[in-house]
Amino acid sequence: MATFLHMSFRVKDPVRSAALYAELLDGRVVDIGMPLDSIGVKGVYFGRNVENELQDQIELWPLDKHWGPRGFTEVERRSTPFGHFAVESDKSYETLEAIANKHGLTIAREERAVPYLVPVIYDYDGNFVEFFKPRRR
Repeated sequence: MATFLHMSFRVKDPVRSAALYAELLDGRVVDIGMPLDSIGVKGVYFGRNVENELQDQIELWPLDKHWGPRGFTEVERRSTPFGHFAVESDKSYETLEAIANKHGLTIAREERAVPYLVPVIYDYDGNFVEFFKPRRR
């Protein structure tokens, strides 16, 4: 069985994006540690991270940095590649809408092959996060 540990996105402003995702996910903004701190990567810890420090993390990378086999390199600063992720959340649409409005973002209710419309928030860089209702267990 696989377990989700972390994901990364390239964003225009890692500090701003980290503040957004920390609020949306009831998480906290963190410095990732060296060497990523040296190039401006920010992190968000959320979910089960309190139980397992390697789990449920987002890394937000500056647009112009890349990590390859020979370490960090500068890349052409261009628009970010599309990305998204989904979370299970008990936050109401109204709560999510207030957060989106606070940050100047778009929220929508969209079809996602479930019997309800899913709240979706589009971030500053065109990525988005889907908020699915908790499943009955």
